[in-house]
Amino acid sequence: MQVVIVGNGVAGITAAAAIRERSADAKISVYTDESHPYYPRPRLYNILSGEAQPADIYGFPTQWYTERKITVDLSKKAAGIETDKKELLLQDGHRISYDKLLLANGAHSFVPPVKGVEKTGVFTLRSLQDALAIREYAKKTKKAVVIGGGLLGLEFAASLRKLGQQVDVIELLPRLLPMQLDQDGAALLEQIVESEGVNVTVGVKTEEIIGQQAVSAVALGGGKQVSGDFVLFSAGVRSNTDLASQAGIKTNRGVLVDDYLRTNATDVYAAGDVAEFRGRVYGIIPAALDQAKIAALDMFEKEGHVYPGTIPSNTLKIVGIDLASMGLVNPEGSGFEEVRKLKREERVYKKVVVQQGIIVGAIILGETRSVAPLKRLMDQKIDITRYKDTILEDGFDFRQVILK
Repeated sequence: MQVVIVGNGVAGITAAAAIRERSADAKISVYTDESHPYYPRPRLYNILSGEAQPADIYGFPTQWYTERKITVDLSKKAAGIETDKKELLLQDGHRISYDKLLLANGAHSFVPPVKGVEKTGVFTLRSLQDALAIREYAKKTKKAVVIGGGLLGLEFAASLRKLGQQVDVIELLPRLLPMQLDQDGAALLEQIVESEGVNVTVGVKTEEIIGQQAVSAVALGGGKQVSGDFVLFSAGVRSNTDLASQAGIKTNRGVLVDDYLRTNATDVYAAGDVAEFRGRVYGIIPAALDQAKIAALDMFEKEGHVYPGTIPSNTLKIVGIDLASMGLVNPEGSGFEEVRKLKREERVYKKVVVQQGIIVGAIILGETRSVAPLKRLMDQKIDITRYKDTILEDGFDFRQVILK
């Protein structure tokens, strides 16, 4: 069987490895417009900060691909799909036949329609090439403006601080990390971020990038200006749907897939940031991993494996502070109970969201001990009603409630 994968990000390479585990005979070919082999995208922060070089962040050595007989064709951009002929068309004119095709071609950075975005010194960060270009440009600058106070924007800000830049973060919404934190957690995080030398402005719109040919400042709503030598947009991503839509494959915000990660085209699947499942583009690594593994199985098994969806979960460091955000952290409607514990001086905030005795969401900022057991309680849907008043205490013994 000839399996062709478009994209060498986490979804594409995870799928390739899972396919090889399932079949020793399948021919696996990966095509990507990237000039570097797979690297975990969060490691771009280390490139940006100067702490790593490209080869340092590659996910696997060359031998890993050789042993698994996975062929990766770098700098080979997919230009079209002829689903009736089962052929992938490359930009260089080559045609690649497939029995199964996986679209794992990810997403691109979104740049809002702000006046002046074409000026020299305006960047987005999505690829290794982007990180290298920004790092080089930053050698001749002193002050950066990061537009977007989400996970990526804050990590970009921390990396730029390590380069010696003065940094302002501008967030349109009223708080940092609006998808991962609530108001209390965001307030503590803002305090921590600013203590690290990053200026934060929330609840304000970016109106214009000011400068002659190059960036000199950013104009904000209300008449305020923030000076800066360059601007880094971190305003979210958009799925790369053009390849699919031009081939007649159904798309919306992403490439539409069913419960088996199949598109409407025969033997064409999608996974990762490009895929839209039940009206949702997850855009997170756990979902990309889950989808890639299910798609790989479903290419070979007639009965198929159903993808149930992924509970949103992020566990990472933000400006050196541990953060875990899992499930429903900002519930709407009735029937939810929220239990919180804030230790401002220790830079710790913990919260669980409970529905009918079951934890459906959690925020853990500033510590790691309770992350894994709370995740297990969520996954196992254990009733914690007896323990909800003490479960966030520092000495709580999770062994008394987690199923063996």
